Amino acid sequence: MASNAAVKGDVKTTKAATKRKTDFSNPYVLKLVKLSTTPAQMVYEITFDECSGALRNLSSVLPTLVKNQTEMMTVNGAVDHLFNNLLADLRKESERIKKIAEDNGIEIGKLHYTSVQEMQAKLTCNKAGQFLTVISELDDLICLVHSAWFAGFIADDVKSSLERQWRRKAVGVAAEIKNITNRAFRANSKNSDPYDTQTDTADKVVASDTTTDKPKRAKSKSNTIEAAASKVEMAEAVVS
Repeated sequence: MASNAAVKGDVKTTKAATKRKTDFSNPYVLKLVKLSTTPAQMVYEITFDECSGALRNLSSVLPTLVKNQTEMMTVNGAVDHLFNNLLADLRKESERIKKIAEDNGIEIGKLHYTSVQEMQAKLTCNKAGQFLTVISELDDLICLVHSAWFAGFIADDVKSSLERQWRRKAVGVAAEIKNITNRAFRANSKNSDPYDTQTDTADKVVASDTTTDKPKRAKSKSNTIEAAASKVEMAEAVVS
């Protein structure tokens, strides 16, 4: 009996030791972000945590699995392309509105907002910081749209249309980033060696971070945006 108890004790010790091995310490940065407009606040609430998790898996986990660096560069290039295009579009639209106001001698004043929100964004990788920049610049653009609307050279329906258009673009980019990440993990899973020890290590890294989801089965982009849109519509109904 004593020997059986000793064996059980050894098993418990082994399990405890195995469990401790999964407790990786992953770096992160907390960044305070202030968002004034409802569209930007909604994009942050709907997309940031999940998109940040996907980006961390892409930046920290996938490189330990993928042996072909060309494939890794292709995946990163696709994500950078999404970010760069959206940032360029946001800035182009801001400049367009400023130029119209300037050409018509209209002064765009700074507005105050009734429900400014400050959030502590948890950045788990550099790309998560890029996505936070996208949300901040979306907020700046919507503030500019509101100022132009107050000045009288943007009509009511145009204001609403611009809010909806740019909010959906940001949500769509977040959905596409998640799809890219999921496709990359699925492709690697099909090509990986089932006896490769690197796979076990990477899985532990993902599991150890309770704030980051494991790579999940990909959801369609349309389903993600539809779910986000339903939240937006409910919120707009409350606001109106």
